[in-house]
Amino acid sequence: MSPSLQTARVKVLFFGRVKEIVGHAEDSVELPDGAPIEALFSHYGANHPELRRFRASLAASRNQEFAAWSTPLHSGDEVAFLPPVSGG
Repeated sequence: MSPSLQTARVKVLFFGRVKEIVGHAEDSVELPDGAPIEALFSHYGANHPELRRFRASLAASRNQEFAAWSTPLHSGDEVAFLPPVSGG
């Protein structure tokens, strides 16, 4: 890795069906600083192909606020992947 390439360690939270697919509720991962949430999701989708079919229905949050999939990530960020909520 190039010394000029900064990395970011982010905390990742999974809920609902996403948690079942990944196999745990929480993880920590290192990726290039400024990588978008979409890249983080792709990281998990590569390891858990079933996860990819849920992408269109998931919401993402960064630091407990809903965020666009293009939102850049930095060290210390917390990202959550949230499935749709149903209820009555």
